[in-house]
Amino acid sequence: MAAYRRVAISEQNDNAGSGNRARLSSGDETTSSPAATVRSQSERISDKLHALAWVLAAYAIASYTRLFHTIFTDDRIIRPILHLSIMIFAVNVVLTLYLTVFLPFKFPVTPTHKTPASSPEFWGVYCPRVIPIMTACGVVGSFLLVRACYPVWGFLTPFILGVVALGMFFSLHFIPWC
Repeated sequence: MAAYRRVAISEQNDNAGSGNRARLSSGDETTSSPAATVRSQSERISDKLHALAWVLAAYAIASYTRLFHTIFTDDRIIRPILHLSIMIFAVNVVLTLYLTVFLPFKFPVTPTHKTPASSPEFWGVYCPRVIPIMTACGVVGSFLLVRACYPVWGFLTPFILGVVALGMFFSLHFIPWC
């Protein structure tokens, strides 16, 4: 198991070099090697297989329960709550596009802006409330979606929607990075 090292909060703290920090990181040989962040091929294959298992489980559950057909056509679904949940998730999509598309376009990396605008460090300074708002929207939207679908599947609703959500998240493993 790889040893963890302390990371300075800012470059100034790291450059100031307190003796305690230097002592903590001096015995760690993985801190200076760039190969420490490179993962082995077996680890990457294992990750892809786990992702594939979640995607297949989500597909099986969505097919067996006829999830999308049920959500869009079943009369037992509580429509106002479902629509509110969809609107909250749309807010999350818009905020994600704001962080990942608009900010890098507006603030390209220049001598003035050295931190990439698509990094969490930049977001924490320029728009510190966006991530907490997205978290709150995700939690509230998830609870509302479960409540809207509860009359159809009962106590299995959180498990069905949770597995399908995890399958959607893990499907991102199969999008190639250009």
